[in-house]
Amino acid sequence: MKLLRLILVFIIIQSAAAQESGDSSLQLESTKQVYLAAIKDARAEVIAVLDKKILAAQRTGVLETVNLLTTEKKEFTKNGTTPSSVNMRTFHRKTSIALRTLKREFEATIKKTVQQGRLAEAKRLKDELKTFEDSPLNRSNWGIAEYKLKSGAGEWQPFANNVRAFPNKTYVWSDISPAWPVKQFAPVAAGSKTPIEIDVTSPGWVFIAAYEGDTSQVEKFLKPNAWQLTPYVFSYNSRGKQLMHIYRKQLVVGKYDIPRLNYAIPVLLKP
Repeated sequence: MKLLRLILVFIIIQSAAAQESGDSSLQLESTKQVYLAAIKDARAEVIAVLDKKILAAQRTGVLETVNLLTTEKKEFTKNGTTPSSVNMRTFHRKTSIALRTLKREFEATIKKTVQQGRLAEAKRLKDELKTFEDSPLNRSNWGIAEYKLKSGAGEWQPFANNVRAFPNKTYVWSDISPAWPVKQFAPVAAGSKTPIEIDVTSPGWVFIAAYEGDTSQVEKFLKPNAWQLTPYVFSYNSRGKQLMHIYRKQLVVGKYDIPRLNYAIPVLLKP
């Protein structure tokens, strides 16, 4: 009987630790996405100021000034280089606040993982935090990521109307606008259970599409893992019109597995 009680106590403790670990991971992922959004907004404000200065310089007709400002914008957008023509105090204040919030969340999560004996995970988190601390300004140039398909899907195909959606079905895509930022998709056989593996070589937004009808998968995977809903909606012609929503998420350089969630999702997209 004592042994049984000990086993039950152990199970309860382990279950609680697993739940706490999961909650901490979700909170950290959410905080990272908030951080990236804050950096993106601060960056956009600086670019808007540079654009106004470039337009004003064009009105004066001084080519040297236009070229200088254009170069500053390019260097800031590409490398995070501080432009000398813009007062950057507001930008640095916003990025500093965002980084402090992110650091607090990382440190709290690292502390919990150490307390739970997950030392390898704690080291990984500490290394990841260092990448944010070492180059916060580099996050300002995040736009659309560059990512390669490693496995789990076919070669990239044009993401356009009347293109076959799945290699083992006759369904085709529809309601796709050529103005959307995504231009290609990686076809996967309907019903496949193989995860899609990608290699992100330059950080930024990664895109996937998910079937509107399966809200349970949105709740179980997309929302907890901070995939953000975009305004883009398209469809494929199975028993009428099946709507698909496009989601996006900012990912750092590295390899990622995107699990197959059901019969038709996710679909990996890219520019």
